[in-house]
Amino acid sequence: MRPSFQMLGGCRYGRRLRTVSLTAILLTSAVAAMADDTNAADAFTDSPISTDRPTASASPGLVPRRTLQFEAGYTFSRLEANGERSDSQQAPNLLTRYGINERVEARLYVTGWTFERASSGSEDGFNNVILGAKIALAEERGGRPQMGLLVGVSLPAGSGEFTSDYAIPEVLFLAAHSLTRRIGLTYNLGPTFVRSKDDNGTRTDVNLNYAVALSGATGGPISLFGEFYGAFILEGDRLDRHSFQTGATVLLTQNFQIDFRLGAGLVDNEPDWLVGAGLAFRLPI
Repeated sequence: MRPSFQMLGGCRYGRRLRTVSLTAILLTSAVAAMADDTNAADAFTDSPISTDRPTASASPGLVPRRTLQFEAGYTFSRLEANGERSDSQQAPNLLTRYGINERVEARLYVTGWTFERASSGSEDGFNNVILGAKIALAEERGGRPQMGLLVGVSLPAGSGEFTSDYAIPEVLFLAAHSLTRRIGLTYNLGPTFVRSKDDNGTRTDVNLNYAVALSGATGGPISLFGEFYGAFILEGDRLDRHSFQTGATVLLTQNFQIDFRLGAGLVDNEPDWLVGAGLAFRLPI
């Protein structure tokens, strides 16, 4: 169950304005950081596009330098609990990634709109916006995995039931192993600090997020994956979240990919099932 948050209309639009301003600052800084290099030819390589969707886990790999990558999709899920069925749709789930250099990429994630329908009523609204960065820590060598760090903050730019009154920081450690030439293991672990209002003022709940994904290439343009993901609630009275999903990506060109996924919750408070599809492409700038 999503917690209920109250928000005044004026505050909501003020937060959206701050979100737009921060986004502009982030993108301007990224471009300025590379303005002294007029050669964009190194932005693309012969390697195919690598994405963080459709898995819940994020790879430690970065997008190429001076490359703008877009990853978007649609998700439908259904939860039946206490004799009530609730359907939820989300789109466009847009992740924008920009390669600043070989060590850092800037990220902007916009879940977009959520549409919920249940027997007790329906609602829809805009979700929060997440600004962040992915930092490369080490390349895979011997028994050492490829490693990275993902840092971000969810800004209260959403509406009604789909936001909070506070910024929510998140840190994720990212790692990946090449088990064979075609099979890889990716795993993430890190906390999210969720601040909210209650009867006693404000409180901060700590979620320990995790994801473990096993992926494999078929030898053609199709790759398959299976993944466990969720969160342990270390502080607060909310329930742990655990789910499983599987799916496939299809590489249509070196710079364009589509994906499909199917999942199910492993605990009562997660969706009974979900389906989703999306696409990703990249451009040199």
